[in-house]
Amino acid sequence: MDDEKLDKTIEFILNNQAQFSANNQQLQEYLREFQKTADKRFNALERATVNLYNLTIEISANIKDLSSDVKQLRESQKETDERLNAVIFMAEKFFGSQNGKSES
Repeated sequence: MDDEKLDKTIEFILNNQAQFSANNQQLQEYLREFQKTADKRFNALERATVNLYNLTIEISANIKDLSSDVKQLRESQKETDERLNAVIFMAEKFFGSQNGKSES
C-alpha cells in the first residue's frame, strides 16, 4: 500500500471514529433526558399507587363501620317489628272484643 492510500485509509478511519464519537455523545444525552423523564413518570406512578393503597385502606375501614351500622339497624328493625306486632295483636284483641260485645 502506498503512502497516499494509507493516508486516505487513516483519514477515513479517523472521520468514522469522530462521527461515531459524536453519535455516541448524542445518544448519551438523549438517554439522560429519557431517564429524567422516565424517573418523573415513575415517581408520579409511585405516588398514585401509594394514594390508591391509602384510599383502599380507608374505604375498607369505612365499609367495616358501615357493615356494623347496618347490622345494628337490622337488629333495631327486628325489635321494632316485634313491638309493632305486639301492638297490632293487642289492638286486634281489644277491638275484636269490642266488636264482639256490641254485636251481642
